[in-house]
Amino acid sequence: MNETKQEQKTVVGKIIYLSEDGWGFLTSKEIPFTRIFFHWTSLVQETLHFTELTKGMEVEFTPIETDEKGYKAIKIHVLESDSEEIKDVIN
Repeated sequence: MNETKQEQKTVVGKIIYLSEDGWGFLTSKEIPFTRIFFHWTSLVQETLHFTELTKGMEVEFTPIETDEKGYKAIKIHVLESDSEEIKDVIN
């Protein structure tokens, strides 16, 4: 196989936008001033379902830089947080 592998480091970020169509945007301090696209199919199986996500949730993901559209997130895992923090995000 002649496959070029990009360095795949994991970063932490937050959900900043969720669409009703199963996609959204993340942001991370490690990739400043950038909205990072994600699709519901990039959520890892053992994390929350897309319909359970809310804006402001903290996630861990692998950013991949694409030629045509900037960054996209893969292998997304919602990080555990205190239930009080989740209530603050919902309210």
